[in-house]
Amino acid sequence: MPGSKDVEKRICRMLDMDEEELMAELESSFILSDDCDERIKTSLEEMMQEVDRLLLKIDQLEEDESEVCNWESNQE
Repeated sequence: MPGSKDVEKRICRMLDMDEEELMAELESSFILSDDCDERIKTSLEEMMQEVDRLLLKIDQLEEDESEVCNWESNQE
């Protein structure tokens, strides 16, 4: 994340731009923002899939443990 001095310099530079340059700069910023948003969305989807996989594994382990306990109880 840029520091306050960097932001200040960028704002000053943008204030000196003509309308065409400013529109190009804003469009570039929006494209970069959209790309960043897409990467975040993809990462979150992958993390959610991993959490779902881990929850399923936990359920399977708990079920297996329950079956072992039932089997052990029946052996006594």
